[in-house]
Amino acid sequence: MAVTRKHSLWGVVADTTVIPSITSMGIVTGTQVVGVVTSGGVYKRFQSIAGQQPTAEFATLAIDAALDALPATGKNIADLSAGLLLYAQKHLQGGTRTTGAAHRKFTIAEGVIVPRQLAVSHLGDASLSYDVIVLYDGSNDPIVVTDSVALPSDATESRFTIGTVKLGNVTLDHIRSLEIDFGLNAVTEGADSEVWDRFCSIETIAPAVTLRGVDIEWLKAANIPLTGKEGTHANSIIYLRKRDQGGTFVADGTAEHIKFTADGLITIGDVFSGSGSSAGEASVRMDLEYDGSNAPLTVDTTSEIA
Repeated sequence: MAVTRKHSLWGVVADTTVIPSITSMGIVTGTQVVGVVTSGGVYKRFQSIAGQQPTAEFATLAIDAALDALPATGKNIADLSAGLLLYAQKHLQGGTRTTGAAHRKFTIAEGVIVPRQLAVSHLGDASLSYDVIVLYDGSNDPIVVTDSVALPSDATESRFTIGTVKLGNVTLDHIRSLEIDFGLNAVTEGADSEVWDRFCSIETIAPAVTLRGVDIEWLKAANIPLTGKEGTHANSIIYLRKRDQGGTFVADGTAEHIKFTADGLITIGDVFSGSGSSAGEASVRMDLEYDGSNAPLTVDTTSEIA
């Protein structure tokens, strides 16, 4: 039978906030089928669905919009009056995309949204990924599918890349890549042989920052010694520089860049890694901790670059 329908990703809406610049999206049911061979048989004669643990994931380049709506410490979907909405847009036979009420919407009313990783490489755009742990609200399917819907209005796109980085009061340049692992461990609980879990909590949050670069003097008594050094929110600052539509970068003095501050232990990972005549690389990792007042990682999406 011929292909008669085609859909591709469109975007994500948290309550009424459209998160643009989506680069990937996925939804899975997490179905667990149970069945065993009995009575010396060759084949299973009975099977059933014991449980489902639905999840979703998406990634975006609009780091500011995403972190404003879905913060670094996670988001309870029940706090979003309209829930979390994911859209698939329908393609037009013989054209580009179908207009009007022709698309498919996936609604998640209960669960937890957790950021997983922010990653960016030299000359690249920063990408932020999220996982969605889906729960049962007691009445509706965990994921409600609606066909023949219109897409929301587009939101303003944004792009960010590597800015200045200072860890432990040491300015680290020659950076080739930056990763922030948000370290949220979200765990669901189920009981009474219910197919879908109804409870989820974030048990621990252990963020970490990793840098790779081509300055092997990151390991140095005056920089990061072999035994590491402590960094604080006052002296450990990471900027993502906002790109300028149609230009290069938004001016440093404009409050549109993203600023992270961190507290934790800074250590050297790779002292030297190289091959052939290519530039040797080193790596730095900062494992974050709570200082008694601030979250291990703080975020400001409307910052100037100092």
